[in-house]
Amino acid sequence: MAQATTTAVERTAGPPAEPSGLSTDPAAATPSAGHTFRTDINGLRAVAVLAVVIYHAGISIPGGFTGVDIFYVISGYLISSLLLREVDRSGTVDLVQFWTRRMRRLVPALALVVVVTLVACLLILSPLVWGRLAWHAASAMLFVSNLLFPYQGQNYFSDSVIPSPYLHTWSLGIEEQFYIFWPLLILLAVAVARRTRVPARRMLQILFAGTFVVSLAASVWLTAAAPDWAFYILPTRAWEFAGAALVATLPWGRLAERSRLRPVLLRALLGTAGFALLALSFAFVLETDPFPGTVALLPVGGTLLVLTAGSIPASGTWVDRVLDLPVMQRLGDVSYSWYLWHWPFVVLTTAAVQDDAIWIKVLASLGALGAAFATYHWVENPIRFSAAMKSWRRTAAVTLVIGLAVGALAVGVRVATAAVLEREPYATAAKIGAEPESYGCTEVTQLPSGSDVCLLGDVDADTTVLLLGDSHAMQWIPAFDAAASDAGLRLAVRWRHGCPAAEVNVYQPKERGSCSDFQAESVSVVEELQPDAVVVSQAQIYSDRMEHADGTGMTDEEVRATWASANDELFAHLTSVTPNVVAVRDNPQLDMDPLECLTRPWSGLGDCSMSLAEAEESNGDLPRISAEIWSKYGVTTWDGVWSQTCDEQTCSVGDIQDPVYRDYHHLSADYVLTQVPSVERMLQAAVLGTSSGNIG
Repeated sequence: MAQATTTAVERTAGPPAEPSGLSTDPAAATPSAGHTFRTDINGLRAVAVLAVVIYHAGISIPGGFTGVDIFYVISGYLISSLLLREVDRSGTVDLVQFWTRRMRRLVPALALVVVVTLVACLLILSPLVWGRLAWHAASAMLFVSNLLFPYQGQNYFSDSVIPSPYLHTWSLGIEEQFYIFWPLLILLAVAVARRTRVPARRMLQILFAGTFVVSLAASVWLTAAAPDWAFYILPTRAWEFAGAALVATLPWGRLAERSRLRPVLLRALLGTAGFALLALSFAFVLETDPFPGTVALLPVGGTLLVLTAGSIPASGTWVDRVLDLPVMQRLGDVSYSWYLWHWPFVVLTTAAVQDDAIWIKVLASLGALGAAFATYHWVENPIRFSAAMKSWRRTAAVTLVIGLAVGALAVGVRVATAAVLEREPYATAAKIGAEPESYGCTEVTQLPSGSDVCLLGDVDADTTVLLLGDSHAMQWIPAFDAAASDAGLRLAVRWRHGCPAAEVNVYQPKERGSCSDFQAESVSVVEELQPDAVVVSQAQIYSDRMEHADGTGMTDEEVRATWASANDELFAHLTSVTPNVVAVRDNPQLDMDPLECLTRPWSGLGDCSMSLAEAEESNGDLPRISAEIWSKYGVTTWDGVWSQTCDEQTCSVGDIQDPVYRDYHHLSADYVLTQVPSVERMLQAAVLGTSSGNIG
C-alpha cells in the first residue's frame, strides 16, 4: 500500500553516501553551496508514515493512504534538487553514482523484509497460497509489483480475506521506476538546452511543467477508464514528482525577499496552509473517491506548501516546532524501514490469530516499529555508510547476489509448493478452490425477444421455476438441477457474476461489461417466461462496490437508500408476475479464506469458525434492508446454509474433508449437493404456493 521509499536526508552520524540534505534555497545552489539538513522534511516524512500506518491499523483516518503521495512529493523534491545541484556544478549527471546510491539505500532493507516475510508466510499460512506469495516476493524485489497487482486484478482497497503481505511494495516499484527515468529525462533536457542555447534551468522547468500537465491529464483520464491501473503505475503518478521538481527549481529565498510579508510570517502562512490541506486529505479523502486523479491534488498541494515554507530562510513557526520534535525526527529516520515492516506484521499477525481487531493491528504496527529501528541501525546505516560499498562495481555485485538469492528462494518455494499440493489434504483443497464459476445447460431456449435462457432439471416439464441472481445463484445450480429433476420441474437459470438481480450500479472490470444490460434483460425474461415460481439468490456484499452512474462511489447512506429502492422495485415486479417468490437468505461472508485456514498444519476447526453474531453482521446493512423488502411483499425466505451450519453460538465452515465454502463467500459444490433434499422441499412448496414466511 502506501510507502516510505524516499531517499532519506542523511544525518551527520557517519559519512554521508550522498549530500546530507538540501540547501535552504536549492534553486540558488552553486558548486560551493553547502547543504543543511532539512529537519522539516524529515518530520514531514514522519507525518506521512504515521498516516499510512494508522490507516492500515484500522483507526479512523479515511485518507491515511494519501501518505504515499506525501512521500512521492518529498522524493521528487529531494532527488530533483540533488540532480539540479549536480547539473549546476558539472553540467551533467553521473548516472552510475546516482543509481549506485539508490541501490545502496533501498535494496538491503527491502531484501531483508522480503525474505523474512516469505519465511513467515511458510510458517503461518497454508501451502495453498505459498506459490502466489513467492511470485509477489520476487516482483517486490524486482520493483515491478506495481505492474503485477493490477495485472492480477488486485484492487488496493479490496477487502481481500488475506491480502498479500507484499501489496504495499507497489509504491516502491513506482519509486524505483522514477529513479531510473528521471535522471535520463534531465540529461535529455540538458542536452536540448545546449543545442538550443536555452538556459539549462529554464529547459528543466519546461520539462517539469510539461510532465506535470501531461501526467495529471493521464491520471484523470485513466482513473475513470481503468482505476486499478491508474492507481498503480508511474505515468499517472509522475506529476506528483514533477510538481515537486518544479518547486525545487524556484529561488524561494529571493522570492521571499520581494514579498511584502516578513519571511517568518510567509513561512508560517505557507506551512499552516500546507498542514491544513494535509489534514483535509487525511480526514475527507475516501477509498471510494476516484484516485489519484484530481483528488490527489489535495495531499500533493499540501506537501508542496510545507516544502516551500521550509525553503524560506526563516524559522520558529509552529510548523517548524512540530516537525522538529525529537519523536518526529526519530520516526522520520526509520520511516522507510517502518513502512516496509508494518504491512507484513499486520497481515501475518491478524492471519495467525484469526482476528483483525484494531488493538491487534496496533500492536503489530508497534512490533514493526521495533523491527524498523533494528533494521535502520543494523542494516540500513551500516551498508549506506560502508566504505567498502563506495565502489559502484561492488554495490552492483552485492545487489545482483541479493537479487539472485531472493529469486532462487522464490523459485524454490514455487517448486516445493507444487510438490506439496500433490498431497492430501492440500490436493483436495486446491481442487475445491479451483471449482468452475459456471455450469453447463441441459438445453438453451430462445425467447421471442431473442434472450437465451438456460434450462436444467426436467426440461420437458410443464411447471417452470426461475433461479435468478449473481454468482450466489450460480453456486446453487448443482443442487437446484438435481432437485428439479427429482421433483419433475423445469429449471430456468439466469445469473451473471458480480451482478445482483436488483438494478443497482456496481463496479465491474471492463472485460465483464456493465450489469445494467443483464439486469434490464432479466426483467423482460421474467415477463416473457411467466414462471410458476421465482427464486432470487443474490449476494449481500455490494456495499463497497456500488457506485453512481458516472462511476463515483457512494456514501453509506446512499448505498442503503439505493439498495432499498432497487430491491423494492425488483420484488414488486416479481410478485406482480407470480405470487410464488422465494428469496434465499445469503450465506455469511467469512473474514478468512476457509480452505487456507483449514489447511494450516496447526489450525483447528474452532479457529476457522465464526461466531453467530459475526456471521449476522458480516454483510453489513444490506441483509436487514433486504429482509424488510421481503416482508413488505410477502416473499418467502429460505435459510439455505444458515440452518445447516449455524447453531446458537457459531457458524461452521466444516472441515477439510467436507468444507462448506470454496472461498470466503462462495459455497463448495460438494456441500451444495448435500442440500438437494432441502432444495427439493423448498421448490415444491414454492410452486404449490404453500410456503410462507421462512423455510429452514
